[in-house]
Amino acid sequence: MQMIVPGEKDGLMLSQLLVQMAGDVPMWAIKEAMKKRDVRVDGVRISGDVRVHAGQEIRVFWPKAVVSPKQQDKALPMPQIVFEDARVLLINKPQGIQSQNEDNPLLGDSALTRVLAYLKSKGEKTDCVHLCHRLDVQTGGLLLFTKDDEAFESAMQAFSQRSFQKFYTCRVKGCPAKREAVMHAFLRKDAQISRVSVTDYPARGAMEIVTGYRVIQGGEYALLEVELITGRTHQIRAHLAHIGHPILGDDKYGDRMLNRTLGVKRQQLWATRLVFEAEGALAYLNGRSFSVDCPF
Repeated sequence: MQMIVPGEKDGLMLSQLLVQMAGDVPMWAIKEAMKKRDVRVDGVRISGDVRVHAGQEIRVFWPKAVVSPKQQDKALPMPQIVFEDARVLLINKPQGIQSQNEDNPLLGDSALTRVLAYLKSKGEKTDCVHLCHRLDVQTGGLLLFTKDDEAFESAMQAFSQRSFQKFYTCRVKGCPAKREAVMHAFLRKDAQISRVSVTDYPARGAMEIVTGYRVIQGGEYALLEVELITGRTHQIRAHLAHIGHPILGDDKYGDRMLNRTLGVKRQQLWATRLVFEAEGALAYLNGRSFSVDCPF
């Protein structure tokens, strides 16, 4: 089970939230999941009852006894396919599902497991299917999969060399003074709390980040096109918040009170364009640009 804590549940104890949100799951299963540390809050295993807050991601792995065969076999909808051929599959991932399960990629509801189920339904082999990059649970948009090892190697080389161009669309608080810029900063990740911090100067354990943006539409809540030049954890969200323009709907790095006032419950960040530039098995796609519309 995976969910985002809704605004009206802000401040509840984790056990209370699970009782209210877990449907027909019995109380003994909730207690067992918490006892065995099978509950994660923002990616961190929880060993006891804690208070949760709006916008946090909750993941629960229920005991097998509470998952009926009917639920296990239930087919989940395949995300929109943007492009597919014999070597690659490009989808438009919806918000609210993970790119893949961190503990076991082949389990749970994720973009990867939905893609595998789709390909199996067509009779295709799935033993060489790879997820090439990731999007946060609450970030929707273009997500690339490859169907063979050569294509995966080509994609990984292109991502590591930053030859693929990745563009996002987001709506932010306020409007940057410069209509267009390439920003440089340093990001440090705290894995224990699943959070990053950004500074303008090098710090121990920090990595350089480069983020470009262009104002598409100005005003009190500007619409930006963002180019992810380096790909670090939560980079776009944290970098824009660092310069005073957090993404609407982002409670982790943004303005929670503003989000409540505006009634924005979903993060307004979408991966909207991917431009191919690769060597090897994917060179035939060079120069191809794929795009999707964002829903805000």
